[in-house]
Amino acid sequence: MLRLSERSPLALGTYALAAILALFELAVLWQALHPQVPDNYRAYYIDKSTTCLAQPSTGDYILGTEIDFTDKGPNTEQLRPCGWDGPSGDGVHSIGTSSRLKFAVGEKRDLTLMLELATTTIPGPAEQPVRVAANGETLSVLALRPDQTERFTLAIPAAAISDDGSLELELDYPDAINPNGRTASTHWRAIRLVAASLTPQT
Repeated sequence: MLRLSERSPLALGTYALAAILALFELAVLWQALHPQVPDNYRAYYIDKSTTCLAQPSTGDYILGTEIDFTDKGPNTEQLRPCGWDGPSGDGVHSIGTSSRLKFAVGEKRDLTLMLELATTTIPGPAEQPVRVAANGETLSVLALRPDQTERFTLAIPAAAISDDGSLELELDYPDAINPNGRTASTHWRAIRLVAASLTPQT
């Protein structure tokens, strides 16, 4: 058998190329098994622990303004990072098992949040619970009744506002409805958001 030193340069080059390709494939496999991706990407695509893949949004908002989320109101895309369908005549419909709202509110201060909500038009439970949280802390669990549009007010503590002056709210729907029993959870339905506002507490 020929020793390595006795093999032709072409054969040695082939072995070297095969070794490089094998190392490359191992590196690709490692990355596939241990992807370095943002947390929200991992939660949505890999862990599937959320149905809400947040998109960049400015949250532009003037305190005290009541926002109409129906198709008759202003463009609210900058306030809806994820978990919402486009606006319609009866509000924006939630999609998935959670949704987010973002408001740029400036300095940290205690606020009062108003949410005007209704359940989806798809038949569902006798009450639709909605967990409202800020920075991971639950503010309240609302109970929506079918065929009724209701206004809720919640106290927002100054501590819930981020250092950059933004307030991010998460609405979770533990009883979100699977429309036909086969639809992926990223398209389940729960509520309609009709209007919202934030006002400083006096």
